[in-house]
Amino acid sequence: MSEEIRIRPAGSRADYDACVELQRAVWGLHDLEITSAIQLIATVHAGGIVHLAEGADGRAVGFCYAFPAIKGGVPHLHSDMLAVLPNRQAQGIGARLKWAQRDEALARGLSFVTWTFDPLQARNANLNLRRLGAVAPEFVPDMYGITTSSLHHGLPTDRLVVRWDLDSERVRERAAAGELPRSVATPDGEPVNEVVWKAGWPVSSEPSTELEAESLLLEIPPDWDVLSSAAPRVASDWQRKVRVALSAYLGRGYVAADFAPTEASGRRRPFYVLRRR
Repeated sequence: MSEEIRIRPAGSRADYDACVELQRAVWGLHDLEITSAIQLIATVHAGGIVHLAEGADGRAVGFCYAFPAIKGGVPHLHSDMLAVLPNRQAQGIGARLKWAQRDEALARGLSFVTWTFDPLQARNANLNLRRLGAVAPEFVPDMYGITTSSLHHGLPTDRLVVRWDLDSERVRERAAAGELPRSVATPDGEPVNEVVWKAGWPVSSEPSTELEAESLLLEIPPDWDVLSSAAPRVASDWQRKVRVALSAYLGRGYVAADFAPTEASGRRRPFYVLRRR
């Protein structure tokens, strides 16, 4: 259905109001934590970018928002929000919004974009690292504190920080590849953790934190939202263990370099691929 979607820059006040409504619909945020239309307009005027995805009826179904940033003295964009309505997800709309953002950033002479995401959200990891070709060199525990969003499940907001080098060979290859297969063979690498299934839920071992292999595999749950809602104690334990692993390895010079959505014995088994820089 993604071919029915048009991606375009936001321009009118109605466009920015639509972004506010999308924040409510996608994240369930209280108004205090929503980025207002006025703030979006001001940011775009100062060099930010907002792209809308709209259906054939002209209604907004998603948006992507980035603001100007400086890191290490280098100007770039920080992409703060990517939202697609729940009933239009898994249709490639998020990826199309990001590729439009890349085109605009390159046209402005920028070389990279950063953003953050929850490392336990397998769908987001697959988009960011595998489909877009970004890498995540930094981990920040509880970056935003506890929020009002139902998608955060009342848990600390641990985040991976993504760097998207817009004109790298890897990103150019992903841009040309189009849609990638939904699953891949289990990648090579030394496992950081072991996962078993108990009472219908995936349970992780304590992670090994002293491994030295060039390539490491860190497994996460296949459906974080279902797990967090149905088994919150199991989810909290998962978050702690993934936090320990990412803090240890990214703190020692590894990066989350790729993501592997694998299938084995009829189960989805998503892996981060951690590599030395």
